[in-house]
Amino acid sequence: MADIAARLSTPPYADLGPDQGLDPLFSPAETPSLALWEQRRRELRARWLEMLGSPSYPPFDTAPEMVDSFDLPHCRATLYRQPNSPETRQQVLILEPEGAGTSPRPGAIVPFYDPDRMAGYDLKTREPLTERRTTQFGRHLVEHGFVVACVEAFPYNTVPDPKSDASFAWWHAGAAKVLGDNPEWTGMGKLVADTRLATDLLLAQPNLDPERVLIIGHSLGGKMATYNGCLDDRIKATIASDLGIGYSFTNWQDPWYLGRKLAEGMGGLAHHQLLALMAPRPYLLIAGLYDGPASWQYLNAARAAYAVYGKEENIGCFDHATGHQPTEESMVAAYQWLCEQFGLSTEPWSL
Repeated sequence: MADIAARLSTPPYADLGPDQGLDPLFSPAETPSLALWEQRRRELRARWLEMLGSPSYPPFDTAPEMVDSFDLPHCRATLYRQPNSPETRQQVLILEPEGAGTSPRPGAIVPFYDPDRMAGYDLKTREPLTERRTTQFGRHLVEHGFVVACVEAFPYNTVPDPKSDASFAWWHAGAAKVLGDNPEWTGMGKLVADTRLATDLLLAQPNLDPERVLIIGHSLGGKMATYNGCLDDRIKATIASDLGIGYSFTNWQDPWYLGRKLAEGMGGLAHHQLLALMAPRPYLLIAGLYDGPASWQYLNAARAAYAVYGKEENIGCFDHATGHQPTEESMVAAYQWLCEQFGLSTEPWSL
């Protein structure tokens, strides 16, 4: 399996689609070097954080409250309510594998709409969820020895359900509340901040290996995984499924993502400059519908940062090209890629 990263770091097609017009990380007049990149990395990171903005409220107590603990097949589940603003609390479900012992354990943050679908269980009924099993990342990982934090997205803990049939009504209501109270923030900034809090909780778990911390997500979760992985150096690998890496690929313009910042031009920032901040840590994109051949332009542009570390193969893509949901083949390849990166056994995975 030693060739997984090499296989996934090369586009499987010659045509990468319409030119995305991405500015190179280094100008033709510059000689790329680690020292030059480290300086540019600091500048780019500061620009991204400025673009995301910041909340208006003061620091607050983030100590989580444990609300329930119960057994699920293959793991122990503990549900927390974690403060994610002075007034609100997000659900974070910690999954601990059976027989974990005292050895340092790999960990994973899995953000999505709610913890249930990532854990693969309805938290009210404790019944398994049989649909979309290929995106039950929390279940997959805990069954293979990872400690997992599954975290919900902010609209569901910010405002009550508006009980509207309008598309994404809860999202619009949650974003309106957050951005109304915090006019210098963005929806994506809120998603990043909340996921960072869940990362704090994961890293506080006993016997967790801080050098083997993954963030993984699908769709919305893929956006959250990409931003947090690239901006939080505590995260050592990222797997993002069909997030739509280009601004035109999916709904980045919505207020719970980039909203007015995108309309204003993002200060010239594009997502290859975000992906570059991940270097040299491993990043894998799973493409299917919103990501595809053109997404490789972003990976290839970011690879210039990986090159200064001699780690070009640490960024890659598996394009199953079958629709939005990842296939079992793509997820098995992704997990084997992850195990290769973390020095774990790449024994066959089943979902």
